[in-house]
Amino acid sequence: MSTTYIITVKEGENKQEVIDHITDLGGKVTHNYSLIHAFAAEIPDDHVSTFGEHPLIQTVEKDQEVRTQ
Repeated sequence: MSTTYIITVKEGENKQEVIDHITDLGGKVTHNYSLIHAFAAEIPDDHVSTFGEHPLIQTVEKDQEVRTQ
């Protein structure tokens, strides 16, 4: 099973390198953000924990709907 996450890459690091790593592990990029150094990807659940320790990744957050009041 896969869940969608927003992955922020550290400033100055190569975003494409992180994308390639995720796709090599069976993930799929669903959106590539241009205003921030990040992208959304479906990641197999059994690989999510490894991305938090990746040296090029700043944050990994579960994608969710955001609402304003």
